[in-house]
Amino acid sequence: MRKNTVKIVSVVVLGLTISFSALADGKELTKQEKKELRKEKKAIRKAEREMYDKALHEQAYQALKDLDFVLEAHTVQGKRGKTINVSDNLNFISVEEDKATLQLAFRGYGGPNGLGGITLNGRISNKKYSTDKHGNKFLKFNVMGAALHAEVRIDLNASNNYANAYVEASTRSGKIQFHGRLVPKSETRTYKSGFDI
Repeated sequence: MRKNTVKIVSVVVLGLTISFSALADGKELTKQEKKELRKEKKAIRKAEREMYDKALHEQAYQALKDLDFVLEAHTVQGKRGKTINVSDNLNFISVEEDKATLQLAFRGYGGPNGLGGITLNGRISNKKYSTDKHGNKFLKFNVMGAALHAEVRIDLNASNNYANAYVEASTRSGKIQFHGRLVPKSETRTYKSGFDI
């Protein structure tokens, strides 16, 4: 983290030095100087984006470790591989301590949760954390409730807060995947149905 900060500061200082020296001289920038300035600005924007994504990742990973997070899904994929774009404030996996909630909501469809889908609750057991050689973080657990008995694996991307969740239910409906952003529960924008199981 420290090396990255030094690199970013160096890039910022270099970019500012080029632009300020040209402005101080009161002369117009040459084509080459303009090209260099554009290049430096691009490098600064990229470095800022990387720092922002890294901060999001660290925040998401802390929430994952604390078991206090929501994976807000923007796409859901069924067992046959069909991917559907969904509303991320209605489709999610939420975890708080030893409790998990899984909610699906498809506009235009009926469903017991009143949102066109289903909302299931359960208790978590057999938690297992791991990290691969690329820095991706994983959480695996079982969840069991009145209508939910499944194994869940959450994969958190090493460079930001994007995550995938793989839910393998013991029922015939089988597997479903959630793709979206993992955020601390205190920062979620999700809406949970009052009609849950």
